[in-house]
Amino acid sequence: MIYKALPENLKVHADRVAEYLQEDRGVTHFKPEEPIDPNIQYRPTIQGISTDKYIVAVEVQDRPDTSVLDSVVLDCVAHAIPVKLFLAFPEPTSAVPHQVVEKIHKKGLGLIEVRALGPVTLAEALPLSLFGYRLDRFRFPKKLRGTLLEADNTFRSGSPPKACSVVYEEIEGLSRELVKKTKKKKMWRKLRAGEKPSKLNLDDGPWEKVLEYFKDFYVVNKKKVPNLTSNLIHRLAATTAFRNQSAHKLKTLKERVQRDQEIRTRFESAVDLLFDLVKVLSEIK
Repeated sequence: MIYKALPENLKVHADRVAEYLQEDRGVTHFKPEEPIDPNIQYRPTIQGISTDKYIVAVEVQDRPDTSVLDSVVLDCVAHAIPVKLFLAFPEPTSAVPHQVVEKIHKKGLGLIEVRALGPVTLAEALPLSLFGYRLDRFRFPKKLRGTLLEADNTFRSGSPPKACSVVYEEIEGLSRELVKKTKKKKMWRKLRAGEKPSKLNLDDGPWEKVLEYFKDFYVVNKKKVPNLTSNLIHRLAATTAFRNQSAHKLKTLKERVQRDQEIRTRFESAVDLLFDLVKVLSEIK
């Protein structure tokens, strides 16, 4: 590739990184020193498109220095640009300290060291379009904070659907507990004439069926349980549909932008629903 701004001594390293990304990860459509998006001015050394339709951008430097990329990261997050941004640099005489790698990774940046035998990834870049989501673990009871930390780490590691699943599992467990508590507290309507008791197992019956049953039998009581509203029950029912959705393979960057926006919103909504469930259960003595 032809570079206009890159120092001469780094050009060979940029080419080796491009070859590495192509051979190791199937990244294609490389181009040098062009904007990654019309909304920002940043031009990485090289960029290409991954098989899962993310822009893979690489800033090639003499040594890892994130100061030139801090504002770029903020711009990418603000504009929800589906980019994975790496810093690449020639192998130094002494190893990069682990704490430096971790500090860079926490910013969402990846790190590639170009060694004599070939480039090596020290840290994976995270999709910046998924950064900036809301998650305050400390507003939850201590027993849930570990699970939410797992969800947070899973989301940041580049597996947002799996992170949503972690939260959905907690929602399912608490919602089943809610259903059983309200039944035990006699907050359900009585059987109508000719209506037979259901044989549905509230512990391990299909979650969707359990919630349908709950929706039919629970009598909303704003005095006893003010936050257990019809709206909350509808939100629980909608969650079962999200949990069972299978994602189709993305074909374009536009689809990737839309998918990332949806999954980020879905994750935040799931966390909010979990918090509301905790609050409701605390109201039922």
